[in-house]
This record gives sequence, structure tokens and C-alpha cells, in this order.
Amino acid sequence: MRRFISFKQKLIITYIVFIVLPLSVVGFGAYNLYRQAMENKLSDFAQQVAVSTSSNINNYFQELEKFTLQPYYNRDFQDLLTLRKPLDPLEELEKRETIEKNFSLWQSQRDNVAGIYYFDLPGTKLSPQIYSTGNPITGLTLASMPWYKDFDTSDDNLLFLSLHKPYFADAQEASIQNQSPVYSLVRKIYKSTTMLEYAGYLEVDFKLDGIKKIMDLVHLGESGSFFIVDGNGDVVYANDVIDDELLANLPSLSKDSQGKQHVNIGSKKNIVVHSKVGSYGWTVVGDVPVVQLASGSSGIRNSIILLVLSCIVIAILLSTWSSIQITKPIYILIALIKRVENEDFQISYANPPRNEIGHLIRSIIRMSKRLDETIRNLYQAEIVRKESELQALKSQINPHFLFNTLETIKMKAEIDEADSTVEMLTSLGKLVKASIYRGNDFTTFREEREYLTSYLRIQEGRFDTRFGMSIAVDESILDCYLPRLMIQPLIENAFYHGLELKQGKGTLAVAIRETSESVLITVADDGLGISAERLQQLREQLDSSLAGITRSSGSVGLANVHARMRLYFGDSSAMTIGSEPGTGTEIRLILPLIRSESEVHVYVSRHSRG
Repeated sequence: MRRFISFKQKLIITYIVFIVLPLSVVGFGAYNLYRQAMENKLSDFAQQVAVSTSSNINNYFQELEKFTLQPYYNRDFQDLLTLRKPLDPLEELEKRETIEKNFSLWQSQRDNVAGIYYFDLPGTKLSPQIYSTGNPITGLTLASMPWYKDFDTSDDNLLFLSLHKPYFADAQEASIQNQSPVYSLVRKIYKSTTMLEYAGYLEVDFKLDGIKKIMDLVHLGESGSFFIVDGNGDVVYANDVIDDELLANLPSLSKDSQGKQHVNIGSKKNIVVHSKVGSYGWTVVGDVPVVQLASGSSGIRNSIILLVLSCIVIAILLSTWSSIQITKPIYILIALIKRVENEDFQISYANPPRNEIGHLIRSIIRMSKRLDETIRNLYQAEIVRKESELQALKSQINPHFLFNTLETIKMKAEIDEADSTVEMLTSLGKLVKASIYRGNDFTTFREEREYLTSYLRIQEGRFDTRFGMSIAVDESILDCYLPRLMIQPLIENAFYHGLELKQGKGTLAVAIRETSESVLITVADDGLGISAERLQQLREQLDSSLAGITRSSGSVGLANVHARMRLYFGDSSAMTIGSEPGTGTEIRLILPLIRSESEVHVYVSRHSRG
């Protein structure tokens, strides 16, 4: 019979295999491993220094990027820079003095700024201007700038230029050749009116003073050195003299943002680390000779052997203790799961550990509680559903009883030859019959017209000739479909709120016509109208009708119609209400044109899924 090994025993064995055996190997090769470890530690440290330095430079560049946003800090100055194009030479001179005075002020705020320049975007009616704190070289134009062509067609807003000779001479220098190289940031400056179309380019040249301060803080032993190279492999800045053979090996560095590798320079083995400076194209490179690790390593060898033996004993003890601590909550978790399997959902565990096992225990407890709540809720929901079905069945008795009673009254009126009464009862019977219909929720416009005609006949019987009423339906859409009882609530609202309280004769017109794969339904009256405040309230109530029909005065019918439209048709339907007090009200519905029953099934199934 195969012997069962528990998880705790497997964990102890795993600890012994993966801790004790490596420590034993370390005991036999302590010296070499120590040197290797120190070499890795030094390379990691050098890598961290390179990464930290590149991060400092990147943060420094981001600070300089913020400096190039100076034109946006003053709206008047941005307007002057990007919008104002004076034709008068005196106005142009005044503009130049204002701009260059601001440039000089900005330059005085930072010691590392070598110059600030602005290039008008070419292509305007006026000649493009160049505003600067220095003197441009002869024939310098925006089109002659080496960066212009590619930057103009790119989607970038900011361009970084590596070390180069300045294009403008400093006011204190007679020649550009006497100036130190600079690096630059070029930013597209957008018009203040739209912020979508740029009007020119702002170039700021920076000295290497800030980079020098950052690099001078980097030290890595007596023989280690750090320097910066650009994307072309040219040295931007170096603290010490760099070996030419090291520079020749730089192209072999990996293209990753950071990394380290061993490079043989003559008979010496060096560790070369690098870290790219953001997206600016510069790379911080560090060179550390491995030879400086040799000193002091031999005196530690014997101590390492003793430490390894001690660690083996301690590792065995710790592995046994940690295995017990790790497996204890697992066994508790198994016990909790067994209780859930036995349909005991009231499980708990005080103070579970703050680790993955504890998170799993808390999840199991929450899951069991939610499962218990779900079962209870489903049970209660089933009871409510059964009660609702019973109430719905009971509620069907009253409309049917009313319909049958109306039929009896109509037959008696026919016997008594009360023609007007028969006509009203016939119309009312049709309305009641349509209201208790339990079939498809859609009907044709032909049937809807008959239904509305019956409704209007009843109103004519009530009010005699007080109101003029009409229904106009395009013949082309009579066999198309719409949801039942979509128009009658609108007519009822028109009578109740608009016409019934009006002095004198009123009119109500219903128009249904086809418009480009949709149907436009208009219900208009010349009644009392709706006040502006009430109209705004109605529109807000319609916007919230999908969350539940608002039962405030006069809005149930409208909200019901609007909610059904949105449930069936979504954004392909719309309701608009227009009204003026004393003039009347017009309600418009836009519904999709449904020509066949198959299209009806599509909308009904969509409503059922919703």
C-alpha cells in the first residue's frame, strides 16, 4: 500500500532540499561564491547608481519641460506671441521688445538657461519672425533648423535636442564658436483662442551646469567612473577620462532601458552598467573594474564555512517550525469547507492570518454567508412571485366582468332603440376589450386607428360639439406595427389637462405619417397649454422614467409611454413636448417603422432580455 505523505511533511522535505543542500554547496565553494556574490552586489549597486542618476536627470529634464511652459502662464503674453501680427514696423518693434524682455526675465530666473528663442510658424501672410535673447547666425530661419521638418509633421508637442553648438550667440560672446555646447527643448506653442492649432516653436537652450552637478555626486570606488552618452554614442559629459577601448564596446550594450554586462578591456574584466534617461535619448553608463573586489576576500573564507554549518542546523529547525505554522490554517480551511459541504453556512474563524491562506479563509466565509443569503432571497422571491401571479389572476376578473356587463347594457339599449347610447356602449366595449387583451403587445396602425376612433366617439358623446377632433393616418403604414396603447394616453392627457377646462370650442388633431424608415406621431391641441416651469419638470420626469414611472400629477401617462418606448426601441425612439400657456400643446413620438411580425419579435425579445 502506498504510504501517504502529508503536506506538512512535504513542506519540511522541500525546505531541507532547497535550503540545506544549497548551503552545503556554499560550504565547499565559499570563497569563489563569496567573490561572485560580491561581484554581483557591486554590479547591482552600480546598476542602482546608474538608475538613480538617470532618474535624477530625467526629473531634472521634466523640471526643464515645465520651464518651457512659461508662455502659457500669462494669457496676454500668449496672445501677443501667437495671435497679434502687427503690420506697422513700430508696433512690431514694440512687440519684439516686450517678448525679448520677458525672455530675458525668464533666463535670469535659471542659471542654466543659455538662451530662449521663439520662431513664428511659416505660411502666414507676414514674414515669420524670430525672437531671441541672443544674436542669430546669418541666414538663420525656421526652415533651416535641423529639427524643423520632422518635428513639424509629428504629433509630439515637445522635442529634445542633444548636445549641439548654439544657433544664437550670447550677448557677451562675439562668436558662436567660442560658446560651449548646449542641449535644448523645443515646444510647439498653441494659439490661446483654440489650443488646437499651434502658431510657432519655443526653443530653450540649456547649459551642462545642472547635469554636471548631478554627475559630480556620483562616486563608485577609486577606479569606477560614470559618464553620459547620447543616441549616437557621443560622450555628453564625463567626470574622468574614458578609455577608448571602452567607448568602442558601447554599441554592444543592450537596447533595454537598463542593464549590465561584463566587458573585457585588454587584460582587465570590467562591469559596465547603463540606464537610459527617460525618452530623451541619453544613457548613463558606469564602468567598474572587477579587480577592486579582490582585496579582503581571503580573510572571510573560514568564517563563511562556519556560518554555513550553523545555518544548516538553524534551517532544519526553522523549516520544521514554519511548516507547522503554514499548514495549521490550511487544515482549519479544510474543516470549514467540509462544514459548507454539509450545508452548514454559519461558519466563522477569528483572526485569520494576514496572508494568502487567510485571504482564502475570509473569502470562503464571505462566500458561505452570501450563499446563505442568496438561498433565502430566492426562496422569498419565489413566494412573492407566486403571490403576484395569484393577484394578477384575480385582477383579470374585474375587466372581464365590466366588458360582459357593457355587452348586456348595449343589447338592452338596442331593444329600447337608444341609438346614441348603443354607439357609445359599442365604442366603450371596444376600448375595454382592447385593454384586457392578453396577446401580443403590438398592434397595427389600422387597429390602433379603430381604437382611437372609438375613444373619440365616446368623448364626442360626452361633450357633444364642444370639441373638434380628427385622426389622420398615412395609408402606406396602416399594416405596420406599434405597441398597444401608445397614443391613447396622450389623447387622454390632452382632454384632461388641456381641453376640458378651456372656455369655448377646442380642437384635437392626431397625425400619423411615415418619415424615412420611422413613424412620426403628433398629438396637438389648442387647450390651456403648460407653463414653462411645469414643462421643464415634465421633461425631467421623462428622463428618469426608466428608473420607475413618476406618479406626480399629470405625468403617469406620458412617463408610461416614454418608458415603454425606451424599453422596446432604445435610442431609435424619441418623445418631445412643446407647449405655450394659452396656445396649446404638441407631443411628438418618433418610432421605428416595423413592417412585419418578424421585426415585432425582435423588439419583443429585446424587451424580455432587458
